[in-house]
Amino acid sequence: MKKTVDLGDRKVTLVGTAHVSEESRIEVREAIEEIKPDYVGVELDEDRYESLREGSGWEDLDMLEAIKSGKGYLLLLNLVLSIYQRRIGLEQDSKPGEELLEAVKASEENDIEYGLIDRNINETLRLAMKELSLWEKMKLFSSSLVEGGEEIDVEDLKNDNMLDTLVKSLEEEFPSLKKVFLDDRNRYMAENILEQDFDHAVVVVGAAHVEGLAEELKKDIEEIQAYEEDRGLSIPWMKIGKYGIPTAIVSMIIYSFYTGFTEGAISLGIWVIANSLLATLGAIVARSHKLTWGTSFLVSPVSSINPLLPAGLVAAYVESSLNPPTVKELEQIAEMTSYKELWDNQVGVILLTFVLVNLGSGGAAIISGIFIFMNIVLGF
Repeated sequence: MKKTVDLGDRKVTLVGTAHVSEESRIEVREAIEEIKPDYVGVELDEDRYESLREGSGWEDLDMLEAIKSGKGYLLLLNLVLSIYQRRIGLEQDSKPGEELLEAVKASEENDIEYGLIDRNINETLRLAMKELSLWEKMKLFSSSLVEGGEEIDVEDLKNDNMLDTLVKSLEEEFPSLKKVFLDDRNRYMAENILEQDFDHAVVVVGAAHVEGLAEELKKDIEEIQAYEEDRGLSIPWMKIGKYGIPTAIVSMIIYSFYTGFTEGAISLGIWVIANSLLATLGAIVARSHKLTWGTSFLVSPVSSINPLLPAGLVAAYVESSLNPPTVKELEQIAEMTSYKELWDNQVGVILLTFVLVNLGSGGAAIISGIFIFMNIVLGF
């Protein structure tokens, strides 16, 4: 798929690829050699480029340090998405990302300036997790663990009708992901492209970005920058919920004791039991060590009122200490093609422990908060 955008005094030819297609790799090289642009933009950032070029990744990861630094959700989201892409890619003649490396290689061979125009992958994943609602997070991770689905002809992804269908489906099911992975990155890449000095540029991106990126390129760079500034002023609802819910529940428990010891004991009991049981259930479903189960049971009621120390973080830390992943397991996770394999790999178990214990604890906070409120107001 190719689309040329006329910017008046210069042009941009967008080359849409399927990311896992040998035909895409060939098409990228042919476009660069035929057009002979004076600039090539590639849908990569420095981290992804180094990972693709060197073949490094999970085997170099310090799991314990990554979880302690708050990257647990990012790691699992990255893993879920990469497994999906790899399941498609293994059926093709090329590995995911080879056509992007081909764009860099062709640029170097033809002495053409090139740039990595995408937002850093870790920042994109962080924004995705920030934008996803609790319901969307639960739906995303639960649906990703169900095998099956229709097989997709990768080359069909470059067909406009198929592409529109996929994007529409993504928008309906996970509007936050569509916004972060497509819309926001289109604006980010457009800004990077427009800041370059060229007469005719070739920009290599995934097919899903072509139409949106073309529209963004027609805007003034000031308009794109203004949007990003307005976006930064949005109300941080997730942060408000993260700190507001525990504060509200603690306040209700204290108020319950103020109205009477029995009422306070009931409210506190609901909080402790709900947190302990649901967090432990999460650890059990993750198939973690029994000592991790016990840790989740004991820690969740306390950690749930401290947003800086989530129960899943403590449970994952304990699981990592009890059963640290081997080098072999770190290498194997980079080749997974099935979500079921997560439970057979200690890296997957640690990540599942982190997420499922946090989901259990978060669900318990909401459920117990509702019951405590009803107990105060209605006297249940």
